[in-house]
Amino acid sequence: MLLFLLINFMVFGLKDSVLGSVCFSFICILSCLMGQKKIVLKYIVFYVVIAAIQQLCIYLPQAIETILSIFTLFIRVMIPVVLFASTFIATTKVSELIAAMYSLKIPRSITITFAMVLRFFPTFSEEIHNIYDAMKLRGIALSWKNVFTRPMLILEAITIPIVMRSASIAEELSASAVTRGIDNPAQRTSFIQLKVHAKDWMVLCFFLVAFVVLFFCKYQIYGRI
Repeated sequence: MLLFLLINFMVFGLKDSVLGSVCFSFICILSCLMGQKKIVLKYIVFYVVIAAIQQLCIYLPQAIETILSIFTLFIRVMIPVVLFASTFIATTKVSELIAAMYSLKIPRSITITFAMVLRFFPTFSEEIHNIYDAMKLRGIALSWKNVFTRPMLILEAITIPIVMRSASIAEELSASAVTRGIDNPAQRTSFIQLKVHAKDWMVLCFFLVAFVVLFFCKYQIYGRI
């Protein structure tokens, strides 16, 4: 949790392309060490494409350049955050996260909300794939041709199942949580014993040092934090 907050401060505070890329490379290395090499490769390709588009914006008309520059800057800044969040979700069990948040005395309302979000998105992702397969069976596959020739049909085929399944998933997760006694006000116990290992402290210290060094470099370059 502390590392996630620290990375967010780094990413949103270092919007410069060079310093931001250095920060992104650190997150890529961390994700690779956590066994997410395939995800990292996809995000690197996406990051390079967005960075290239951002550099090419200077050759466009002023109005288009301004709009596209803001849009690409937002995406480039968000890519490292999304990458770390994806790695965090892929490598962290919800039960371990809940146990950690309870041990940190985080309010129960925040813990429950966070746990529901982490359980919702993997299930929602599976439903998206099911909706896409159902669209292909109906002969309205999501393609550029159908988007331009039958936009309303595509919109209807996507939005209505998503809304209906989202409500159903939320209801199922709520019922599951209540069944497990999530609303019980008594002190909770857990059979999961969490410990902070030396490698955890090393990663946290590394990013803390990187945070200080990168912001010092930013101050030296721009004269402000």
